[in-house]
Amino acid sequence: MARISWKEKKKNKEVLEEMVLKHTDLLKTIKTRQLAYYGHIRRHQSLQKSIMEGKINGKRQLGRKRKSWLGNIEETATRRINECCEVALNREEWRRTIASNLWQETEQR
Repeated sequence: MARISWKEKKKNKEVLEEMVLKHTDLLKTIKTRQLAYYGHIRRHQSLQKSIMEGKINGKRQLGRKRKSWLGNIEETATRRINECCEVALNREEWRRTIASNLWQETEQR
Protein backbone atom coordinates (compact mmCIF):
# COMPACT_ATOMS: atom_id res chain seq x y z
CA MET A 1 0.00 0.00 0.00
CA ALA A 2 2.85 2.38 0.77
CA ARG A 3 5.19 0.95 -1.86
CA ILE A 4 7.78 -0.02 0.72
CA SER A 5 10.05 -2.80 -0.47
CA TRP A 6 10.75 -5.78 1.76
CA LYS A 7 14.42 -5.17 1.01
CA GLU A 8 14.29 -2.02 3.14
CA LYS A 9 13.86 -4.25 6.24
CA LYS A 10 11.56 -1.89 8.09
CA LYS A 11 9.56 -3.03 11.09
CA ASN A 12 5.77 -3.12 10.92
CA LYS A 13 5.52 -0.39 13.52
CA GLU A 14 7.71 1.95 11.45
CA VAL A 15 5.66 1.29 8.33
CA LEU A 16 2.37 1.96 10.16
CA GLU A 17 3.79 5.19 11.58
CA GLU A 18 4.78 6.32 8.09
CA MET A 19 1.32 5.51 6.77
CA VAL A 20 -0.30 7.32 9.72
CA LEU A 21 -2.66 4.39 10.22
CA LYS A 22 -3.63 2.71 13.41
CA HIS A 23 -3.50 -1.06 13.65
CA THR A 24 -7.29 -1.24 13.96
CA ASP A 25 -7.80 0.81 10.80
CA LEU A 26 -5.57 -1.56 8.87
CA LEU A 27 -7.44 -4.62 10.15
CA LYS A 28 -10.76 -2.97 9.30
CA THR A 29 -9.55 -2.35 5.73
CA ILE A 30 -8.40 -5.96 5.39
CA LYS A 31 -11.70 -7.35 6.68
CA THR A 32 -13.72 -5.05 4.40
CA ARG A 33 -11.78 -6.13 1.33
CA GLN A 34 -11.94 -9.78 2.32
CA LEU A 35 -15.73 -9.69 2.65
CA ALA A 36 -16.11 -7.71 -0.59
CA TYR A 37 -13.97 -10.25 -2.45
CA TYR A 38 -16.01 -13.12 -1.03
CA GLY A 39 -19.20 -11.52 -2.36
CA HIS A 40 -17.58 -11.02 -5.76
CA ILE A 41 -16.50 -14.66 -5.98
CA ARG A 42 -19.88 -15.90 -4.77
CA ARG A 43 -21.75 -14.05 -7.54
CA HIS A 44 -19.61 -15.37 -10.44
CA GLN A 45 -18.90 -18.80 -11.87
CA SER A 46 -15.14 -19.22 -11.70
CA LEU A 47 -12.32 -21.51 -10.63
CA GLN A 48 -12.05 -19.57 -7.36
CA LYS A 49 -15.68 -20.35 -6.58
CA SER A 50 -15.13 -24.06 -7.22
CA ILE A 51 -12.09 -24.06 -4.97
CA MET A 52 -13.89 -22.10 -2.25
CA GLU A 53 -16.84 -24.50 -2.29
CA GLY A 54 -14.50 -27.48 -2.05
CA LYS A 55 -15.42 -29.09 -5.34
CA ILE A 56 -11.80 -29.89 -6.24
CA ASN A 57 -10.81 -33.56 -6.11
CA GLY A 58 -7.82 -34.72 -4.14
CA LYS A 59 -6.63 -35.81 -0.73
CA ARG A 60 -6.17 -33.62 2.29
CA GLN A 61 -2.75 -33.34 3.92
CA LEU A 62 -2.05 -35.16 7.19
CA GLY A 63 -2.01 -33.24 10.44
CA ARG A 64 -4.12 -30.55 11.98
CA LYS A 65 -6.88 -29.13 9.84
CA ARG A 66 -5.93 -25.68 8.62
CA LYS A 67 -8.10 -22.71 9.34
CA SER A 68 -10.25 -22.21 6.28
CA TRP A 69 -10.88 -19.01 4.42
CA LEU A 70 -14.62 -19.59 4.73
CA GLY A 71 -14.15 -19.89 8.49
CA ASN A 72 -12.57 -16.45 8.49
CA ILE A 73 -15.47 -15.07 6.44
CA GLU A 74 -17.97 -16.60 8.86
CA GLU A 75 -16.11 -15.11 11.82
CA THR A 76 -15.80 -11.66 10.27
CA ALA A 77 -19.39 -11.53 9.01
CA THR A 78 -20.73 -12.92 12.33
CA ARG A 79 -23.13 -15.12 10.37
CA ARG A 80 -23.22 -18.78 9.40
CA ILE A 81 -21.60 -19.47 6.04
CA ASN A 82 -24.85 -20.66 4.43
CA GLU A 83 -26.45 -17.30 5.34
CA CYS A 84 -23.45 -15.48 3.89
CA CYS A 85 -23.81 -17.44 0.64
CA GLU A 86 -27.43 -16.37 0.23
CA VAL A 87 -26.87 -12.73 1.15
CA ALA A 88 -23.76 -12.39 -1.06
CA LEU A 89 -25.81 -13.16 -4.18
CA ASN A 90 -27.49 -9.76 -3.78
CA ARG A 91 -24.74 -7.15 -4.10
CA GLU A 92 -26.56 -4.28 -2.35
CA GLU A 93 -27.64 -6.42 0.60
CA TRP A 94 -24.09 -7.83 0.93
CA ARG A 95 -22.63 -4.31 0.99
CA ARG A 96 -25.06 -3.33 3.75
CA THR A 97 -24.04 -6.45 5.68
CA ILE A 98 -20.35 -5.59 5.38
CA ALA A 99 -20.95 -2.01 6.50
CA SER A 100 -23.11 -3.00 9.47
CA ASN A 101 -20.65 -5.67 10.68
CA LEU A 102 -17.70 -3.32 10.58
CA TRP A 103 -19.72 -0.55 12.21
CA GLN A 104 -20.67 -2.89 15.07
CA GLU A 105 -17.05 -3.95 15.44
CA THR A 106 -15.95 -0.32 15.68
CA GLU A 107 -18.62 0.36 18.33
CA GLN A 108 -17.35 -2.52 20.48
CA ARG A 109 -13.86 -1.01 20.73
